Amino acid sequence: MSVQFKFSDAVDDDRRLEIIEALGRAGFGARRLYPGQTRPKLASIFTVAKASAKDIKALRAALLRYGRQIEYVEAAPERSLKT
Repeated sequence: MSVQFKFSDAVDDDRRLEIIEALGRAGFGARRLYPGQTRPKLASIFTVAKASAKDIKALRAALLRYGRQIEYVEAAPERSLKT
């Protein structure tokens, strides 16, 4: 599974970087879902790939500490294009 989360519009790039670095120190490698995106709404969506159920709970708890700075957190199942 992966987890996506979105920063609220009020969070500037410096604060986003601080939060991403804090998540990295906690063991969660977050990256932009849409690298190089220039549209602010899409550029504020990040993902943590290959998270286990245990990781999802811990990540959600870590992100909840940032309150309204995080607009949403949601888990997404792995998808396969194989038929």
